[in-house]
Amino acid sequence: MSPYPLLLFLVLGASAFVVKEQLPDERFLGSTDASFGQFPAAAYIVSPERQICGATVLNENHVLTLAQCVLNGTHNTINPRLVRVHAGVLNLGLVSASRQTRLGDVIYVHPNFKAHSLENDIAVIRVQEPFIFPSNEVEPALRRTRIVANGHSCLLAGWGAIVAGPVQDVNALQRYMALTINDRDMCSSLRREMPVFENMICAGNMDNAPNGPAPCQGSLGSGLYCDGDLTGLLSFGINCGSLGNPPTFTQIRFYNQWIEQQFLRNDRPPPGFSPLDVA
Repeated sequence: MSPYPLLLFLVLGASAFVVKEQLPDERFLGSTDASFGQFPAAAYIVSPERQICGATVLNENHVLTLAQCVLNGTHNTINPRLVRVHAGVLNLGLVSASRQTRLGDVIYVHPNFKAHSLENDIAVIRVQEPFIFPSNEVEPALRRTRIVANGHSCLLAGWGAIVAGPVQDVNALQRYMALTINDRDMCSSLRREMPVFENMICAGNMDNAPNGPAPCQGSLGSGLYCDGDLTGLLSFGINCGSLGNPPTFTQIRFYNQWIEQQFLRNDRPPPGFSPLDVA
């Protein structure tokens, strides 16, 4: 069985305002509808392996996502040309003039990604055609470079259902929720089988009431923004409001240099490349 969290399967209609949820109990609880231009770097990717995964626009030619979002069940990189990147989207069910859709061209997965612990869970996708800037709906993210203090309030932006239950309609509108940065050691003590390493950041419900504000599987890869800067990508601890499994993010400030290096690469990893094969 794949170690990756299950992803939300969305059935999109050209004129639908809601999207039916296919997997049980997946939601984006305690969130608020986003407005146009509020999170202009937020995007999502769709592929044969991963029906939907969060992504973030980095510049005209690249988006950032999780390594687990671009690997198949045997940890091999999926064909980038089968990946669609959607940016400028507020409502998943509507095709609007603001939407910019691009096909993937090259995928660069962090060479030290570890599937068992989800360390270095990060990847860069180069798209075939550049995004159009400037745009009120699509802009590159500002990336966090400094540490975020415990107790700081940040915003997680993504898509998902807004009520609990085994089968619910997913609100197709982009939504956001406030999450508070937690002490890393305290998060690790709650979940010893999946510790929170230094290059991760833990935020959200550790002691909230069940079904409080919390992301679920449909939020995998969504961006955490602190003071407007992209600070993390949701990697695990997608807890649907349960206790003892706080949301945990790949912490962007540890990867800024690696991200910049990917912009300059001219090589194309071989088909089916696996970061687990790298010594």
